Amino acid sequence: MKDIIIIGAGGFGKEVAQLIEEINMDKKTWNLLGFIDETVEKQRLVINNTTVLGNFDWFEKNTKNKLWTVCALVNPKDKYNLIKKASPYNINFATLIHPDAKTNKFSKLGFGSIICSNSFISVNTKIGNHVSINPGCGIGHDTVIEDYASLYWNVTLSGNVCIHEGCEIGSKAMIIPKRTIGKWSVIGAGAVVIKDMPDNCTAVGVPAKPVKLSQSVGTNK
Repeated sequence: MKDIIIIGAGGFGKEVAQLIEEINMDKKTWNLLGFIDETVEKQRLVINNTTVLGNFDWFEKNTKNKLWTVCALVNPKDKYNLIKKASPYNINFATLIHPDAKTNKFSKLGFGSIICSNSFISVNTKIGNHVSINPGCGIGHDTVIEDYASLYWNVTLSGNVCIHEGCEIGSKAMIIPKRTIGKWSVIGAGAVVIKDMPDNCTAVGVPAKPVKLSQSVGTNK
């Protein structure tokens, strides 16, 4: 079994701990050592039998041998910042796929990504690094989801959709075929996207319409 650390001891962190437990029930894979969290009040807490080991200083003292880790934050900007902070340490980013999730050999999945239970990943999809897909999502054929994006519960992406870097797609949102969501944009819960969306916008409603623009996030690419 491989030692793994979860970055983030919030709600999604607890769900990722459950995901690791359920992966191990199917096949012994991971030895969960604990959480890393920057919140002072969480230091040394035990959350659902898993200890908050400390902040990022813990990596300084405990990575002589490479560890595996995964960032369990769903907010893409927060996730990006913590992954950037963790990257200099001697760690590997794990990819976690729930045994009940459906994937196939004709799709590509990047490192550090999390695929939760009852999600369906169709053929010829491309999912980037550090992507979070919550339970019950459906990803259509030939769809692309770029790095740091997060899909909340029960999102439906039709075929040939492109979700650019850092997007946040709210629960039960639906995007019709061949539509593009610009970088670091937010699609509100329950929205139905029938037109392309620009970068750095928040869009809500049926049909979805942009309601505001947000500050761009630089990724040094």
